[in-house]
Parts: sequence; C-alpha cells; structure tokens
Amino acid sequence: MRLPAVPRLSQRNYAIAKLACVAVGVLVVVLLTSLETTSALLAAARSAAGLDSPMLTLLFRGILALGFAALLLWAVKTLWLRLSSQPDRPPVIGKGDLDVAAGSGITSLPGFRKRLEALTRSVQTGAVDLVNGLISIGFSLQASDIHISPAREDAEVKLRVHGNLYRLGTIPDRLYPLVVRRIKILSGLAVFRQGIPQDGQMRFQDRAYTARVSVFPTSNGERMAIRLATAYARIMDLENVGMPEEMLLDYRALLNRGQGMIVVTGPTGSGKSTTMFASLLHIQKTRGDSANIVTLEDPIETSFRRFQQTQVGRSTNLTFSSGLRSVLRQDPDVIMLGEIRDEETASIAVRAAMTGHLILTTVHANSTAGVFDRLVQMGVDPAQLSSTVHAVISQRLCRRLCPSCRREAELTAEHRRQLELLGVEEMPEGPFYEADGCEKCLERGFTGRVALFEMLRMTDPLRDLISAGTPAHRLREAAVEDGMVTLLGHGLSLARRGEVSVMEVARVVSD
Repeated sequence: MRLPAVPRLSQRNYAIAKLACVAVGVLVVVLLTSLETTSALLAAARSAAGLDSPMLTLLFRGILALGFAALLLWAVKTLWLRLSSQPDRPPVIGKGDLDVAAGSGITSLPGFRKRLEALTRSVQTGAVDLVNGLISIGFSLQASDIHISPAREDAEVKLRVHGNLYRLGTIPDRLYPLVVRRIKILSGLAVFRQGIPQDGQMRFQDRAYTARVSVFPTSNGERMAIRLATAYARIMDLENVGMPEEMLLDYRALLNRGQGMIVVTGPTGSGKSTTMFASLLHIQKTRGDSANIVTLEDPIETSFRRFQQTQVGRSTNLTFSSGLRSVLRQDPDVIMLGEIRDEETASIAVRAAMTGHLILTTVHANSTAGVFDRLVQMGVDPAQLSSTVHAVISQRLCRRLCPSCRREAELTAEHRRQLELLGVEEMPEGPFYEADGCEKCLERGFTGRVALFEMLRMTDPLRDLISAGTPAHRLREAAVEDGMVTLLGHGLSLARRGEVSVMEVARVVSD
C-alpha cells in the first residue's frame, strides 16, 4: 500500500498542528455540552467536584478541551512521524543518473571542483542533480568517503581518497537542506526526523556500486557521511592484496583446512573486509561447488552470486550470535562472520570451528597476540583457542609514496627515535625514500595505499603458551622468535623498496 506524502514536520507546522488540535478540542467540548445526555453527565461531574459557579464551570470545560487537544496532538504527531519513517521503497539510482569518469586520478580533482562549483551556482540545479553529481565525483575519484559538514553559511564537502582528505568545495545554505532531504530519501531514512543519528544504504541499478549513509545531528545542522564502495575496487585476487610471498603461501594452505578459525584484526578502514572476501573467492575458486559458503555481515556492502549472504543488525533484528546459531543448521562449510563482539558470539564461533566448519572472522584488538587476550576476556577457554585458531592476521594501510616526486633520503634523528620507540635496536640499512609533493599528487607526496601484514601462525610451542594463559607481549616475543614477520618488518621492507616512507610506517604501526 502506498503511504500518503506528508509535508515536513517543522516547528512551524507543529505549531499549526497544536492550534488546530486546541480548536478541535474546544469544538468537541462545545458539542458534548450541547447534547442532553453528555450535558447531564458533565453537570453531575461538576456537582460531584463542587464546581457549581460559572467560573469554575468554564475552567472545567477548558481543562476538558485541553486534555482532549493534548491527546489528539499526540496521535497526530505519532502518525505524522510514522508516515515519515515508513516511506515507500527508496528510489534506485539509475545508470543514467551517474556520470562516472573511468580512470580518473587525484590529478582530476581541480576539474571536479569546478564541476561542483558550476552545479551549485546554476539556478537550474536541483537537489537531485546535485546529489547525483556528488556521488558521481566520489566514484570517479575512487573516494572511500564523502563528508558533508554544515556551517553557518554553507556546507563543506570533503572526499577521502586513498586515506587522504581533500576539500572538494561547498554547498550553499539555500541548497543544503534539499540535499539532506534527497540523500535521506535515497537511503530510506526518516526525512522529518532531524535530531537523531540515522544510518541507511543507497540502492543502485548498477550493482557494482554501493553507498552507506550516516546522518548525525550537529549544532549547525545534520552532518552527512557517505561511504562508497565498488565491487571491482573492493574485491581482488588474494595474490594482489599485498601479502609477502612466503606469508601468502602459508595463508593459502590454511584456507584449505576443513575446520578451524582464522581471525583478522586491525583498525577500521584497514582493509579487513577486502582480505576476507578475497579469501572467500580463493576458497570458491579452489574448491568449486563443493564448498557451501555463507556470510553474516553488518551491513552487506557487496553482493556475490555464489555466496549466501545475510545481513545482521538493528534493521533485521538479527544479531551475530543468533544468526550464527541458526546458520549452522544450513550445513555450511565456510562461514564468514563479520565480527566477534560479545561472549555468546565468541562461544558459538569457537564451537563451530571445532565441529567441522572453517570460520573467517574479525576481532578488534591492538595486535595479533592481543586477539587471544580479547577472546579470553569474552569467556573463551584458552585451551579451546589454542586448538581452534589456525592463524591471526593483523593489517594496516600505508600511504604509498608518489613515484613522480620520490627521492632517496637518509634516516634523520627523528626517524631513528621513532624506530627506537617501536622497539628497533639496530637501525636498518637503506636506501630509504621520501616525497616532496608534485602536481601529480597535488603536493601531498602520496598516491594510493599499500597494505602491511603480520600473521601469527599457530605452532605447537605457541599453542602451549596460549593454553597456559601467557600474556600477549610474551606470546608476541615467542612468535617473533618462531619467525613471524611483524608489521614493522614488512613496512621497513616496503620502505627500502621506495613504496612507503619510514615516517609513514612508524605512524601506522604505532596506532
């Protein structure tokens, strides 16, 4: 059933609704007092309350009118907000609505700035064209996020490209409310609710594109954050994610296991989802139709034809724990669990990994060794962890040096101090590189990003340490002695090849 469209529930409209409800309340009381039956009942109520004087009678009628008006206003407001929070199915952004320039690099940013300026200055530009233009620019520049922050006179638009924030331009104050409304409509959000955070997702006719929307109230208005993703940018072959060759050989062997758990850890935006989806694609490629692969995600960012994907979260009233418990009855071989957040999910995941399922999941921890401490804090038995977990992978994303302005550089005293604080006792030998910035990188010195990896692969000595409840720093030391390449070690090897700078490695690894 198509719900009726309602105007914006602004302060002005709400004030009009109040006056209308009061007027209706007065009319209802007048009508009730004009009827013989209700008039007699009201007279009896006044007599019982001792309200026989004209002034008290008038006051009694006024209280009745206001009470009825308050009840009616509550009903009107509830229905109004209900209509605004249950819109029709959000419209789909068609292929013709997007003008994505293939192969655009960061050097195209000045041209896109002019494009946004032309859109905002044109009197013919509406919210639909402006939003379509913003999204097209974001995808053209391969941005991961679009940030729109309102101020007093306009709203500033910034793009995050390869980890760097770039200013795109501003949206005038006269257009910004229309832009917010349009983005909410596209994301299926409550258009007339302005004081609460909201999250939604845009729908595209071209399924290669996805966009998640977050709305957050501020003192200047609602702030918008749009996270962009493309299927061809997110999903890649496992060989191309950036793992060192020896680590990749071990990891592919682990993915061939029939049961157990592989955990990926790292901060938000470090590429964990990309690594897990690349792993699933590798399993699918090597096992073919013999592998039943299911995922539990919050939210589903990229759709796959041969994966059975399920979204968890508030919108579905399905949690990771309840979803995992139910999906185990679907006879899966491989389960990708978006995140282990609580004791119940951790317990179910470990039991599933012990009973014939390969589990790929993420856990928020500061290091590979710290994952075990985190899971033990969630109530998982250390002995079960030691026998279940095959490996823990930690990863970070570093900004890649611009090849056009890259130059050799000596380690300075600041570089050496940074490395000493990270535990490096003997300074590594160069050459090392820096970048001064040029036109091709918009004077930033960086273009693109490269991943740093650390994999703690389980061995018998490490299993004994985990079962004994060894602290994370001791476990890490033992893993390094056992041959584990650390994030810092991988980063320094890339620094010697000129892909990243020493300061960038130190910045990322110290997080």
